[in-house]
Amino acid sequence: MKQKISYRPLLLVLFGALVLSSLASSYFARKPIKVACVGDSITYGARLDDREKDAYPARLQALLGDRYLVENFGESSLTLIRKGVPTVWNVLPRIKESNPDIIIISLGTNDTCGFGTCGDRKCWEYKDEFGPDYRDLVDELSRLPSHPQIFLCAPTPMVLETPGLDAERIAGLSVRKPRLQELIDTVERIAAEKNVHFIDLNEPLDHRPELFTKTDGVHPNKEGYAAIAALVKKQIEHLEK
Repeated sequence: MKQKISYRPLLLVLFGALVLSSLASSYFARKPIKVACVGDSITYGARLDDREKDAYPARLQALLGDRYLVENFGESSLTLIRKGVPTVWNVLPRIKESNPDIIIISLGTNDTCGFGTCGDRKCWEYKDEFGPDYRDLVDELSRLPSHPQIFLCAPTPMVLETPGLDAERIAGLSVRKPRLQELIDTVERIAAEKNVHFIDLNEPLDHRPELFTKTDGVHPNKEGYAAIAALVKKQIEHLEK
């Protein structure tokens, strides 16, 4: 008498495998795209009453929605140059631990300090190290397991038309603004060399005092931070096209 073969156990195994595969696909589909915003006080959200809501990374999170997870790695006074105090190189371990999919870097504003501007801070004295240090930073981040898309930003401008600037502030910014432009040229050149993305946060906001904090001229106001977030979002969206 021929024994009847039961396919039920096999079908149950196959069904279970399909369910697990579906659950796994669903999990990875829901896994948010990590965005690391790296920068100085302008990334941190200085001069805001509610930086948790109005800093540009927070605004960017609201614009991008739940498919993305935006992390703010901004710190006040941060420099790109290794010899600066404080420097982004001290923040690097935390960025690496996050292992982000997208990295937005906006640095250079504080690197214009030196030779008597910004008190006793010394950065411009080492300006020739800005380019090599930036290239090293891009190389370090490019080696992350996540293989991140990297965006280098031209830092936001120094707006001398901002209301309430005193004579000392105007004098200091007048010296630093051409320095910033020199660094922006370097940043754009490095982005091309390293085949990474470039975002211009400078020209679109320059000569627009309505976007900057009164008596300051460097840090944006709420509207300025919103404008930065919109510019960054536009560039991130290009990755999906």
